[in-house]
Amino acid sequence: MEQQLNLSRNNLSRNSVMLRTAVSAFALTAFCILAYNVSQGNTDAFDRELSGLIYSLRNDFTKSIFVPWTYLGNAAVIISAIGVLTVIPRTRWSIGMPSAITGSLTFILYKFLKQNFARPRPDEIFHLIEQGGFSFPSGHSMNGLFCYGMMIFLIRKTCEDKAAANILSVVLGILITGIGFSRIFVGVHYPTDVIGGFLLGMVCLMLVSLGIDKLRYNFEK
Repeated sequence: MEQQLNLSRNNLSRNSVMLRTAVSAFALTAFCILAYNVSQGNTDAFDRELSGLIYSLRNDFTKSIFVPWTYLGNAAVIISAIGVLTVIPRTRWSIGMPSAITGSLTFILYKFLKQNFARPRPDEIFHLIEQGGFSFPSGHSMNGLFCYGMMIFLIRKTCEDKAAANILSVVLGILITGIGFSRIFVGVHYPTDVIGGFLLGMVCLMLVSLGIDKLRYNFEK
């Protein structure tokens, strides 16, 4: 019985490794294709049309939701959330420290990419908030998906209360999606910036989660 259980776990870990490797490879390929088309201006019409549609949703009610929501992807907010998880002894090593280390690496990556693509942001006439720097890829979308996604991954690994883990996963998933949408809504990013940020965030999340499984949980490939 124990041998069968170990075999089942090994098969599960192999399947998990294969799935996450495939997802990261797909996301990276999609990002490269998207980045090329953005650099060639092939996505301009798509960006204008979808941005215009999202801008048409603006009113006092939606502004009261998505303008504050966009700040939940700010580095200061994410760092504060990770800081709290690092201070609490129960979550320090299981969630806080892994999120802090890996989040720092993705921050450096997206800053490097922004400077190299140097895509201007949408015209300031569309901005609902002040935002400087370049546009592609969206750092809020990338860091939001990676950091909050890493929290989902680690919560599901460490939380014994599965119902609580499911609820937190849904809440964080909605948070991630809303951050990406809000960056277009407030007029500081094009849709392809957000898509690119999500794709890169997914690549980092899949690869880092594999590393954590290998090092911390000793999963076998």
